[in-house]
Amino acid sequence: MAAPLVFAVFGDCHPGPSYERLHITTRLAQSVASTDAEFLIGTGDYIEGSANPAVVKVQFERFFEALLPLSHSIGVQPTQIQVALAPGNRDIQRSIVNAQIFEEYFGARHYSFRRGSCHFIILDSEVPGQEGTISGEQWQWLIDDLEQARDAQFIFVALHRPLFPTGPHIRTSMDVNIPMRDRLHILFAQHRVNAVFSAHEHLYHHSRRDDVDYFITGGGGAALHTTPYEGGFHHYLLVTVDEGSYTVQVRTLED
Repeated sequence: MAAPLVFAVFGDCHPGPSYERLHITTRLAQSVASTDAEFLIGTGDYIEGSANPAVVKVQFERFFEALLPLSHSIGVQPTQIQVALAPGNRDIQRSIVNAQIFEEYFGARHYSFRRGSCHFIILDSEVPGQEGTISGEQWQWLIDDLEQARDAQFIFVALHRPLFPTGPHIRTSMDVNIPMRDRLHILFAQHRVNAVFSAHEHLYHHSRRDDVDYFITGGGGAALHTTPYEGGFHHYLLVTVDEGSYTVQVRTLED
């Protein structure tokens, strides 16, 4: 019997202009390091963002510092932490230069990979000039990738902007173009995507549409958008895939 596959998901870590909330991301990383998670999936906005490339690089280095507890747990350097990161709007800021910096650190901005029976897809909702859409070359790539993943038992997708925002970013998420958002959801449903992880809104929210679970996990350290009762708390998700099913646990700073 195969061992369970465990991974963590987090997003919206941007710590403030003076890094005043960076310690929150560090504490979440410490919590992840204490679990059986094999890798991290990021849903975007790891830095505060800047139009100055030098500042962007410094901000990413500070982000790596926040993840240092993970490097101790898996025995690698901070820049080699096993992460799969979708870009966020603050990471790119409509800038081709910033997009290139992101690629220097993390490689391609959209791609897929396999772990056991699971197929993972990382999408880029921040292509300069195409923000809030999956279109052009990336759209065709996604169709082809999903076709090739039909043998996967589970399919998980990560991108920054949610398809179905719950409040603070309604009409500035993937719903900026509703017809294109709807065709993306239909594609996910037709290809039996199990869960879609996003951020952009600094809160936790879960919904289910046509057998697709949609999670907003934007509690990685950014200033929160709402009350704890409405999902406004710092957190990450711990996902366990085992024996034909998966569970998603919300982990907070208190856990």
